[in-house]
Amino acid sequence: MYNFDNPPSRNGSNAEKYTARSRLFGRQDVLPFWVADMEFATAPSVLDALAARMAHPVYGYTSVPKSLPVTISAWNSKRHGISFAPESLTLVTGVMSAVLATLSILSAPGDGIVVQTPLYPPLMQTVLGNHRLLLENQLTLSDGRYRMNFIELERMFTLHQPKVFLLCSPHNPVGRVWERDEIDYLVKLTSHYGVYLVSDEIHADIVFSPHRHISALSYAKEHGSRIMMLNSASKSFNIAGLNTAYAVIPDQTLRKMFRRQLQRMNLYGVNIFGMTALEAAYSGGEEWLEALMDYLSANRKYMRDRLTRELPDLDHYSPDGTYLYWLDFNSLGLSPAEIRMKLIDEAGVGLNDGITFSQSHAGFWRFNFAVPRSMLTEGLGRIIEAFGK
Repeated sequence: MYNFDNPPSRNGSNAEKYTARSRLFGRQDVLPFWVADMEFATAPSVLDALAARMAHPVYGYTSVPKSLPVTISAWNSKRHGISFAPESLTLVTGVMSAVLATLSILSAPGDGIVVQTPLYPPLMQTVLGNHRLLLENQLTLSDGRYRMNFIELERMFTLHQPKVFLLCSPHNPVGRVWERDEIDYLVKLTSHYGVYLVSDEIHADIVFSPHRHISALSYAKEHGSRIMMLNSASKSFNIAGLNTAYAVIPDQTLRKMFRRQLQRMNLYGVNIFGMTALEAAYSGGEEWLEALMDYLSANRKYMRDRLTRELPDLDHYSPDGTYLYWLDFNSLGLSPAEIRMKLIDEAGVGLNDGITFSQSHAGFWRFNFAVPRSMLTEGLGRIIEAFGK
């Protein structure tokens, strides 16, 4: 019913994945697997709703439809088993806008903010760009699986007394879907040390069986005064260009502070089409999302199996969630410069350099497999040929 094998061409659409190739890779012809958006058209329910709204010729100031918070709450309840009152929700222009506003109300310049690296670069840039102290709680590798380092985390809490812990859940770039015991321990730890837990859950809908996303909001009843959840339909429905996300803040006082800060920063409110797309995605896009997940799951398996078979010396980490594959080319005995040259100049592929996720991860690269199978096949073939010589 949904044809993910033949997506529309993005030529002429100013898609950043394509337009920024020369700047990032020094050549325009690399096959792009970097920006975390998908090559696929969004759900028909979204396209239909946008077309219907566009048919009305006035695009003036628009209030949030009363049905939208209810729809968002219902989606999260059904998909992730969390319950929250619609009034606890605030629309924002993006998850990073919400992080910026959150840091502004919960911390001051010089205060410590804890993140788990390697990590999505804008989260770290937002901390550093606003003169906070970035505290990197590095994930550890054990039996080929990334895990939270709770011993080091508690040491950080004791030594630095940070104000905020920024959780990425599911984690970008390593693809971990945190298990209940991990989230449970993290919530108890942040609560004990009086640290606010701000959970970026933008990839929550992209989780592969048998894994299940456990939202930080699952603990709102006991610890709600210090928990915030940030989310969007942008990853799961490929609508990042519409700049619409939401924050769920159970605590009324904290929520009022957050909304006032958004107003001070002129970040309050989102655009007509963003609201329209978000509601249509959550109210009518579930069947499309399930078909997408089947396709992504098959792509993930194809990538894992082919790399294991044809490039066995490469260390790679198949994600529990997200459509991002984490590759460690250091295992091939090459320098970071040699790896980069082979990927770009020999293979002609554009991935995300691991050093942007953590200074300690040179030689790692992130691969976005939310692409048609033909493109994935070609990209992997180029990498295997370049590194298998």
